[in-house]
Amino acid sequence: MQADALMEYAGGGQHVKVREDLAVKRPASLRVEALTPFGVAAVIAANGSTVAAYQPSDNTFYRGVATADTLSRFARIPLPPEQAVKLLMGLLPGSDANYTAPTSVHTEDEMLVGAYQMSAGEVDELGFAGGQLRLVRTHGSSGAGYEVTYNDYRDIGGLQFAHRLDAKFLNTGTQLNVRYSGVIVNPNLNESQFVLAPKGKARLIDLDQPPAAVGGHG
Repeated sequence: MQADALMEYAGGGQHVKVREDLAVKRPASLRVEALTPFGVAAVIAANGSTVAAYQPSDNTFYRGVATADTLSRFARIPLPPEQAVKLLMGLLPGSDANYTAPTSVHTEDEMLVGAYQMSAGEVDELGFAGGQLRLVRTHGSSGAGYEVTYNDYRDIGGLQFAHRLDAKFLNTGTQLNVRYSGVIVNPNLNESQFVLAPKGKARLIDLDQPPAAVGGHG
């Protein structure tokens, strides 16, 4: 998927609203270009193994292992890349889960919500209304999880795609609201788009290396 996006983030005493160019490819690749009226403020690229970010303002390049913490630091999504891709594209959270037989079913507002017990102990809840996925709620065994609602479905080449999502992350207390426009589904995306490498005299910061000690004895 490619799209223009208006992202609004709130949490940890911060409130950020930014326009972005977004590219997402299953299973775990995404690229975000944060825009200002003066150009690109930051570029973030993630795949199944690495998250990297480049900030042109200070010519600094960051790189770290693809974890929820690393992606949250730069893209404001506290999930590992694979789960983040599913959230952004409105996909079911479990790749190998059996969602045909819910353990329980209830109504919530105008939705029919099914609960599914996962093998690792977590519970997924899926809510549907009008034949469309409207809610994904995950409850991790450690208390982590998220709740996201999908709305504003529009026809994109015969495919109904949600142009609005509102997510709450249970482990961090943060919220993420995304509004899409100019959505293109199944574009031709090259894997190189999801890999960033420092160029020229950019300063490199490896997030997985401990900071160098200051002072000490010789």
